[in-house]
Amino acid sequence: MRRTLKAYLAFIYFFTLTVFIILSYKNLFDFKFIEITFLLFSLLVINNMSMFFNSMTEINTSMNLPVIIVAFFILNPFWAAVISAVGSVEFKFKKYGFVWYKFLFNRSIFFLAAAAGSLVFNFSYAKFNYPKFPFVSVALASLVYFIVNNFLVYLVIRVSERDVNNISLLSYFKELPKNLITSYFLGLALLSAYIYFGKILFLLVILLLFVIKDFFYSRLQQLNFYTQIIESFLKVIDSKDHYTEGHCERVAGCAYHLCREMELSRARAEKIVSIAKIHDIGKIYVDDNILTSSENLTDSEYEEIKRHSEYGYRLLKDIDILKDELKIILYHHERYDGKGYPEGIKAEAIPIGARILNVCDSFDVMLTGRSYKPPMTKLEIITELEECSGSQFDPEIASKMIKLINDGYFDDKFKSKEVIKELALSFEY
Repeated sequence: MRRTLKAYLAFIYFFTLTVFIILSYKNLFDFKFIEITFLLFSLLVINNMSMFFNSMTEINTSMNLPVIIVAFFILNPFWAAVISAVGSVEFKFKKYGFVWYKFLFNRSIFFLAAAAGSLVFNFSYAKFNYPKFPFVSVALASLVYFIVNNFLVYLVIRVSERDVNNISLLSYFKELPKNLITSYFLGLALLSAYIYFGKILFLLVILLLFVIKDFFYSRLQQLNFYTQIIESFLKVIDSKDHYTEGHCERVAGCAYHLCREMELSRARAEKIVSIAKIHDIGKIYVDDNILTSSENLTDSEYEEIKRHSEYGYRLLKDIDILKDELKIILYHHERYDGKGYPEGIKAEAIPIGARILNVCDSFDVMLTGRSYKPPMTKLEIITELEECSGSQFDPEIASKMIKLINDGYFDDKFKSKEVIKELALSFEY
C-alpha cells in the first residue's frame, strides 16, 4: 500500500471517529428504537436483496440514499449516519477475502456523507419548512450526501491508483448527476409512503421499485441482444458483397442525421437507424455473380436482385424483437409515385422509415458510385434529389436531405471522394 493511501485512510478513520464522538454527545440517547431498527433492517435487506436479484447479471442496484433520506426526516444526524454506515454492509463472498481497511473506509464514507446530509437537512428544514413536505431540504441533503460520498471515493482513487492519477474531478463527477436525480425522486417516493401511509407501504414501494428496475433491465438486455444481432448481420452483408462493403453502415449514418433533421422521436429514430444497418441483408440469397457483375444485368438478373428486400423480410420476420420494423426493409425500394418494388405502394402508404431509407440508400449510391456508374458531385446529387422529389422520393424528406447536404453534414465524404479522384487521375498515363 502506498504511503499516501495509508495517510489518507488514517485521516478518514480519525476524522470519522471525531465526528462520531461529537454527534453522539447530544444525540446518542435520542433513541427511537422502532424507527432505527426498521430503517436499519430495511437498508440491510435492500443492499443484499439487490445483489441477490442481480446475481445472474452481476449488476448491483444501490438504494442507499433513498432510504437514508427517510432517516434524515425522522432521526437525528447521529443515528442517520449510523444507519447509513451499518446498513450499507454487503454480505457477499469476496473473491479476495475480507479486507479490513476497505471495509472501514466504506463504513466511514457512508457515515460522513449521511452525517453531513442530515445536518444540512435539519438546518434547511428549519428555514424552508413551507410547504411542510421537505422538497427543498431533501434536495439539499441529497446533494451534500452525494458530493461528500463521491468526493471521498474520488480522493482514494487518486491516491491509490497510479494509472488514474490524472483523472479530473470534473470528468469523474460528470456521469454521476443522473444517479443523484434518480435517488432524489426515489427518496421522495419512499418518504411520502412512510409519512402518509406507514411502514407497510414503504416496504411495498421498495419492492415495486425493484420489480420496475428488473423490468427495465430486461428491456436493456433485449436492446443489447438486438444490437448484437444487427452487428452480426452487418458483418454477413459485408462479407457477401465486398463491392458495397460499408454501404449499410454509411446509409445508417445518413439516416441518423435525416431522422434528427425531421425531428423524429429518439425511439423511432433508433429503430430506423438500426434497421438501416441491415437493410440489404436479403442479398445473401442473391447469386454472387449477379452482385459482383460489372456488366449490364439481364432482365432476369435484375428481377432477382430486386427480390433482396423480400428475402430480407422473410429471413428476419420470425425474430420477435425485429418483426415490428421489418416493413422498412421490405419497402425501402418503393417509390413515392408508386412505381417501385416489391408491391408498388406509394406516398404515405410507404412507412416513413422506408421513405427515409430510400433517400439515404440512393444518396450513398450517388456519392460512392458503382462499377457501372461513377460517383456524382455535390451539385449533381442535389440536382438529382430535386428532380426526383415527388417521383422517387418523398418531397419533404428529399428537401430535408438537400438541407443537410447544403449545411455541410457530408462535406467530409465529398472531399474524400475528390481526393480519391485526384489520385486516380494522377496515375493515368
